[in-house]
Amino acid sequence: MDLFKLVGSIFINNKEANSQIDETNTKAQNLATKIGSAMETAGNKITGLGKAIAPVSAVLATALTTSTKSASDFQNGMAKMSTLFDTSKTSVSDLSKEFLTLSNKTGLSASELEAGYQALSAGQSVDKVGKFVETAGNLAKAGFTSTTTAVDVLTTTMNAYGKSAGSADQIANKLVRTQNLGKTTVDELASAMGKVIPTASSMGVNINNLTSGYVSLTKQGIATAEATTYMNSMFNELGDSGTTLGGVIKEKTGKSFQECMNSGMSLADVLQITKQYADENGIAYNELWSSAEAGKAGLAILNGGVDEFNKTVETMASD
Repeated sequence: MDLFKLVGSIFINNKEANSQIDETNTKAQNLATKIGSAMETAGNKITGLGKAIAPVSAVLATALTTSTKSASDFQNGMAKMSTLFDTSKTSVSDLSKEFLTLSNKTGLSASELEAGYQALSAGQSVDKVGKFVETAGNLAKAGFTSTTTAVDVLTTTMNAYGKSAGSADQIANKLVRTQNLGKTTVDELASAMGKVIPTASSMGVNINNLTSGYVSLTKQGIATAEATTYMNSMFNELGDSGTTLGGVIKEKTGKSFQECMNSGMSLADVLQITKQYADENGIAYNELWSSAEAGKAGLAILNGGVDEFNKTVETMASD
Protein backbone atom coordinates (compact mmCIF):
# COMPACT_ATOMS: atom_id res chain seq x y z
CA MET A 1 0.00 0.00 0.00
CA ASP A 2 1.15 3.53 -0.76
CA LEU A 3 1.00 5.42 2.51
CA PHE A 4 0.64 8.84 0.98
CA LYS A 5 -2.14 7.82 -1.37
CA LEU A 6 -3.89 5.84 1.38
CA VAL A 7 -3.80 8.47 4.09
CA GLY A 8 -4.27 11.45 1.80
CA SER A 9 -2.92 14.05 4.21
CA ILE A 10 -1.28 14.04 7.63
CA PHE A 11 -0.90 16.97 9.98
CA ILE A 12 1.54 17.61 12.75
CA ASN A 13 -1.18 17.77 15.42
CA ASN A 14 -0.98 14.41 17.19
CA LYS A 15 -4.75 14.07 17.59
CA GLU A 16 -5.34 14.70 13.90
CA ALA A 17 -2.49 12.42 12.88
CA ASN A 18 -3.62 9.60 15.14
CA SER A 19 -7.20 10.02 13.92
CA GLN A 20 -6.02 9.77 10.31
CA ILE A 21 -3.99 6.66 11.08
CA ASP A 22 -6.85 5.02 13.02
CA GLU A 23 -9.22 5.68 10.15
CA THR A 24 -6.71 4.19 7.72
CA ASN A 25 -6.28 1.11 9.90
CA THR A 26 -10.06 0.61 10.16
CA LYS A 27 -10.48 0.84 6.38
CA ALA A 28 -7.67 -1.60 5.80
CA GLN A 29 -9.00 -4.01 8.40
CA ASN A 30 -12.52 -3.87 6.88
CA LEU A 31 -11.02 -4.55 3.47
CA ALA A 32 -9.08 -7.48 4.83
CA THR A 33 -12.23 -8.85 6.49
CA LYS A 34 -14.21 -8.62 3.25
CA ILE A 35 -11.47 -10.31 1.26
CA GLY A 36 -11.09 -12.96 3.93
CA SER A 37 -14.83 -13.68 3.99
CA ALA A 38 -14.96 -13.96 0.22
CA MET A 39 -12.02 -16.31 0.20
CA GLU A 40 -13.52 -18.35 3.04
CA THR A 41 -16.70 -18.82 1.01
CA ALA A 42 -14.64 -19.91 -1.93
CA GLY A 43 -12.66 -22.17 0.36
CA ASN A 44 -15.80 -24.06 1.33
CA LYS A 45 -16.33 -24.89 -2.32
CA ILE A 46 -12.76 -25.60 -3.36
CA THR A 47 -10.85 -28.21 -1.39
CA GLY A 48 -7.47 -27.09 -0.14
CA LEU A 49 -7.88 -23.42 -0.97
CA GLY A 50 -8.00 -22.57 2.72
CA LYS A 51 -4.26 -23.22 3.00
CA ALA A 52 -3.63 -20.37 0.58
CA ILE A 53 -5.57 -17.84 2.66
CA ALA A 54 -2.99 -17.55 5.46
CA PRO A 55 -0.14 -16.24 3.30
CA VAL A 56 -2.45 -13.65 1.70
CA SER A 57 -3.63 -12.51 5.12
CA ALA A 58 0.00 -12.20 6.24
CA VAL A 59 0.76 -9.98 3.25
CA LEU A 60 -2.19 -7.73 4.10
CA ALA A 61 -1.03 -7.47 7.70
CA THR A 62 2.50 -6.59 6.63
CA ALA A 63 1.23 -3.91 4.26
CA LEU A 64 -0.91 -2.43 7.02
CA THR A 65 2.02 -2.36 9.45
CA THR A 66 4.27 -0.76 6.83
CA SER A 67 1.69 1.93 6.08
CA THR A 68 1.24 2.77 9.75
CA LYS A 69 5.02 2.96 10.31
CA SER A 70 5.45 5.19 7.26
CA ALA A 71 2.74 7.49 8.58
CA SER A 72 4.58 7.68 11.89
CA ASP A 73 7.90 8.37 10.12
CA PHE A 74 6.33 11.18 8.13
CA GLN A 75 4.70 12.67 11.20
CA ASN A 76 7.98 12.59 13.12
CA GLY A 77 9.83 14.16 10.19
CA MET A 78 7.38 17.04 10.01
CA ALA A 79 7.64 17.50 13.78
CA LYS A 80 11.42 17.82 13.49
CA MET A 81 11.12 20.33 10.66
CA SER A 82 8.64 22.42 12.64
CA THR A 83 11.34 23.12 15.24
CA LEU A 84 13.37 25.02 12.65
CA PHE A 85 10.87 27.66 11.54
CA ASP A 86 8.27 30.01 12.97
CA THR A 87 5.04 28.02 12.95
CA SER A 88 3.04 31.18 13.58
CA LYS A 89 4.10 32.42 10.15
CA THR A 90 4.27 29.13 8.25
CA SER A 91 1.51 26.54 8.54
CA VAL A 92 2.82 23.08 9.36
CA SER A 93 -0.36 21.70 7.86
CA ASP A 94 0.34 23.44 4.54
CA LEU A 95 3.98 22.28 4.58
CA SER A 96 2.80 18.72 5.25
CA LYS A 97 0.48 18.88 2.26
CA GLU A 98 3.32 20.25 0.11
CA PHE A 99 5.58 17.35 1.07
CA LEU A 100 2.83 14.79 0.49
CA THR A 101 2.29 16.24 -2.98
CA LEU A 102 6.06 16.11 -3.50
CA SER A 103 6.10 12.45 -2.47
CA ASN A 104 3.39 11.54 -4.96
CA LYS A 105 5.09 13.57 -7.68
CA THR A 106 8.63 12.24 -7.20
CA GLY A 107 8.18 8.93 -5.41
CA LEU A 108 10.27 10.10 -2.45
CA SER A 109 9.59 8.04 0.66
CA ALA A 110 8.92 9.33 4.16
CA SER A 111 12.53 8.66 5.16
CA GLU A 112 13.82 10.57 2.13
CA LEU A 113 11.65 13.54 3.01
CA GLU A 114 13.73 13.74 6.18
CA ALA A 115 16.10 15.66 3.91
CA GLY A 116 13.80 18.63 4.46
CA TYR A 117 15.04 18.90 8.03
CA GLN A 118 18.65 18.71 6.83
CA ALA A 119 18.01 21.43 4.25
CA LEU A 120 16.42 23.74 6.82
CA SER A 121 19.30 23.09 9.22
CA ALA A 122 21.75 24.14 6.49
CA GLY A 123 20.01 27.46 5.99
CA GLN A 124 17.36 26.87 3.34
CA SER A 125 14.26 29.01 3.84
CA VAL A 126 11.03 27.21 4.69
CA ASP A 127 9.20 28.73 1.73
CA LYS A 128 11.74 27.16 -0.66
CA VAL A 129 12.53 23.91 1.14
CA GLY A 130 10.04 21.82 -0.83
CA LYS A 131 11.48 22.84 -4.21
CA PHE A 132 14.99 22.38 -2.83
CA VAL A 133 14.28 18.82 -1.67
CA GLU A 134 12.72 18.06 -5.07
CA THR A 135 15.94 19.22 -6.76
CA ALA A 136 17.99 17.11 -4.35
CA GLY A 137 15.78 14.09 -5.04
CA ASN A 138 16.27 14.46 -8.79
CA LEU A 139 20.03 14.88 -8.30
CA ALA A 140 20.10 11.75 -6.15
CA LYS A 141 18.45 9.69 -8.90
CA ALA A 142 20.79 11.02 -11.59
CA GLY A 143 23.87 10.74 -9.39
CA PHE A 144 23.40 7.30 -7.81
CA THR A 145 23.20 8.64 -4.28
CA SER A 146 20.71 9.38 -1.50
CA THR A 147 18.56 12.46 -1.18
CA THR A 148 20.22 13.44 2.10
CA THR A 149 23.67 13.16 0.48
CA ALA A 150 22.48 15.31 -2.42
CA VAL A 151 21.15 17.89 0.04
CA ASP A 152 24.51 17.91 1.78
CA VAL A 153 26.60 18.66 -1.31
CA LEU A 154 24.12 21.27 -2.57
CA THR A 155 23.96 23.15 0.73
CA THR A 156 27.74 22.95 1.24
CA THR A 157 28.29 24.49 -2.19
CA MET A 158 25.64 27.18 -1.77
CA ASN A 159 26.83 28.16 1.69
CA ALA A 160 30.48 28.41 0.59
CA TYR A 161 29.96 30.23 -2.71
CA GLY A 162 26.74 32.11 -2.06
CA LYS A 163 24.79 33.37 -5.05
CA SER A 164 27.85 33.15 -7.31
CA ALA A 165 27.39 29.36 -7.52
CA GLY A 166 23.91 29.78 -8.96
CA SER A 167 20.65 28.15 -7.92
CA ALA A 168 20.31 24.64 -6.53
CA ASP A 169 19.16 23.46 -9.97
CA GLN A 170 22.21 25.02 -11.65
CA ILE A 171 24.60 23.46 -9.15
CA ALA A 172 22.91 20.09 -9.58
CA ASN A 173 23.38 20.37 -13.35
CA LYS A 174 27.10 21.09 -12.90
CA LEU A 175 27.51 18.04 -10.67
CA VAL A 176 25.76 15.79 -13.19
CA ARG A 177 27.94 17.22 -15.98
CA THR A 178 31.02 16.46 -13.88
CA GLN A 179 29.80 12.89 -13.54
CA ASN A 180 29.14 12.60 -17.28
CA LEU A 181 32.37 14.23 -18.49
CA GLY A 182 34.72 12.75 -15.90
CA LYS A 183 35.16 9.34 -14.31
CA THR A 184 33.26 9.91 -11.10
CA THR A 185 29.73 9.95 -9.69
CA VAL A 186 27.72 12.55 -7.83
CA ASP A 187 27.84 10.21 -4.85
CA GLU A 188 31.66 10.25 -4.87
CA LEU A 189 31.74 14.01 -5.40
CA ALA A 190 29.32 14.60 -2.54
CA SER A 191 31.52 12.56 -0.22
CA ALA A 192 34.67 14.48 -1.15
CA MET A 193 33.90 18.00 -2.33
CA GLY A 194 33.17 19.36 1.13
CA LYS A 195 36.88 19.02 1.92
CA VAL A 196 37.99 21.30 -0.92
CA ILE A 197 35.08 23.70 -1.48
CA PRO A 198 36.04 26.05 1.39
CA THR A 199 39.63 26.30 0.10
CA ALA A 200 38.56 26.78 -3.51
CA SER A 201 36.03 29.44 -2.57
CA SER A 202 38.54 31.38 -0.44
CA MET A 203 41.07 31.30 -3.30
CA GLY A 204 38.63 32.61 -5.89
CA VAL A 205 38.30 29.27 -7.69
CA ASN A 206 34.66 29.26 -8.73
CA ILE A 207 32.45 26.19 -8.99
CA ASN A 208 32.93 25.97 -12.77
CA ASN A 209 36.71 25.72 -12.43
CA LEU A 210 36.48 23.36 -9.48
CA THR A 211 34.18 20.91 -11.23
CA SER A 212 36.31 21.15 -14.38
CA GLY A 213 39.29 20.21 -12.22
CA TYR A 214 37.48 17.07 -11.12
CA VAL A 215 36.70 16.23 -14.74
CA SER A 216 40.34 16.65 -15.77
CA LEU A 217 41.84 14.67 -12.90
CA THR A 218 39.35 11.80 -12.82
CA LYS A 219 39.51 11.36 -16.61
CA GLN A 220 43.21 10.60 -16.14
CA GLY A 221 42.49 7.86 -13.65
CA ILE A 222 42.86 9.79 -10.41
CA ALA A 223 40.18 8.72 -7.93
CA THR A 224 37.73 11.37 -6.73
CA ALA A 225 39.01 11.33 -3.14
CA GLU A 226 42.62 11.67 -4.29
CA ALA A 227 41.67 14.41 -6.76
CA THR A 228 40.17 16.30 -3.83
CA THR A 229 43.35 16.03 -1.79
CA TYR A 230 45.57 16.99 -4.75
CA MET A 231 43.50 20.05 -5.69
CA ASN A 232 43.24 21.20 -2.09
CA SER A 233 47.05 21.22 -1.86
CA MET A 234 47.34 22.91 -5.25
CA PHE A 235 44.98 25.76 -4.34
CA ASN A 236 46.77 26.37 -1.07
CA GLU A 237 50.16 26.54 -2.77
CA LEU A 238 49.04 28.69 -5.69
CA GLY A 239 47.29 31.09 -3.34
CA ASP A 240 50.21 31.52 -0.94
CA SER A 241 52.33 34.51 -1.94
CA GLY A 242 55.22 33.04 0.03
CA THR A 243 55.58 29.95 -2.19
CA THR A 244 57.60 29.70 -5.38
CA LEU A 245 54.41 29.33 -7.43
CA GLY A 246 52.79 32.30 -5.73
CA GLY A 247 55.86 34.39 -6.54
CA VAL A 248 55.93 33.24 -10.16
CA ILE A 249 52.30 34.16 -10.69
CA LYS A 250 52.86 37.62 -9.19
CA GLU A 251 55.98 38.16 -11.31
CA LYS A 252 54.38 37.10 -14.60
CA THR A 253 50.94 38.66 -14.19
CA GLY A 254 51.34 41.40 -11.58
CA LYS A 255 48.48 39.76 -9.69
CA SER A 256 48.03 37.20 -6.96
CA PHE A 257 46.44 33.85 -7.78
CA GLN A 258 43.17 35.00 -6.24
CA GLU A 259 43.22 38.19 -8.32
CA CYS A 260 43.90 36.19 -11.48
CA MET A 261 40.92 33.94 -10.78
CA ASN A 262 38.66 36.87 -9.91
CA SER A 263 39.67 38.60 -13.16
CA GLY A 264 38.18 35.77 -15.19
CA MET A 265 41.24 33.66 -15.92
CA SER A 266 40.72 29.91 -15.71
CA LEU A 267 42.71 27.62 -13.47
CA ALA A 268 44.39 26.12 -16.54
CA ASP A 269 45.33 29.60 -17.80
CA VAL A 270 47.18 30.32 -14.56
CA LEU A 271 48.89 26.93 -14.55
CA GLN A 272 50.00 27.46 -18.15
CA ILE A 273 51.78 30.66 -17.07
CA THR A 274 53.69 28.77 -14.40
CA LYS A 275 54.61 26.04 -16.89
CA GLN A 276 55.94 28.63 -19.35
CA TYR A 277 58.06 30.11 -16.56
CA ALA A 278 59.56 26.70 -15.81
CA ASP A 279 60.29 26.08 -19.49
CA GLU A 280 61.88 29.52 -19.96
CA ASN A 281 64.17 28.96 -16.99
CA GLY A 282 65.02 25.31 -17.67
CA ILE A 283 63.35 24.14 -14.50
CA ALA A 284 61.52 20.82 -14.25
CA TYR A 285 57.90 21.71 -13.61
CA ASN A 286 57.56 19.46 -10.57
CA GLU A 287 60.47 21.34 -8.93
CA LEU A 288 58.34 24.48 -8.70
CA TRP A 289 56.00 22.71 -6.31
CA SER A 290 56.78 22.15 -2.65
CA SER A 291 54.00 19.58 -2.42
CA ALA A 292 54.10 16.49 -4.64
CA GLU A 293 50.32 16.17 -4.40
CA ALA A 294 49.80 19.76 -5.53
CA GLY A 295 52.20 19.22 -8.43
CA LYS A 296 50.28 16.12 -9.54
CA ALA A 297 47.08 18.14 -9.78
CA GLY A 298 48.79 20.88 -11.79
CA LEU A 299 50.39 18.41 -14.18
CA ALA A 300 47.16 16.48 -14.64
CA ILE A 301 45.28 19.61 -15.68
CA LEU A 302 48.03 20.70 -18.08
CA ASN A 303 48.34 17.18 -19.51
CA GLY A 304 44.61 17.22 -20.19
CA GLY A 305 45.09 20.34 -22.29
CA VAL A 306 44.42 24.00 -21.49
CA ASP A 307 41.94 24.37 -24.35
CA GLU A 308 40.10 21.23 -23.29
CA PHE A 309 39.92 22.48 -19.71
CA ASN A 310 38.57 25.85 -20.82
CA LYS A 311 35.91 24.17 -22.96
CA THR A 312 34.81 22.22 -19.91
CA VAL A 313 34.62 25.44 -17.89
CA GLU A 314 32.37 26.91 -20.60
CA THR A 315 30.18 23.82 -20.48
CA MET A 316 29.87 24.09 -16.71
CA ALA A 317 28.97 27.78 -16.98
CA SER A 318 26.16 27.18 -19.48
CA ASP A 319 22.57 26.99 -18.24
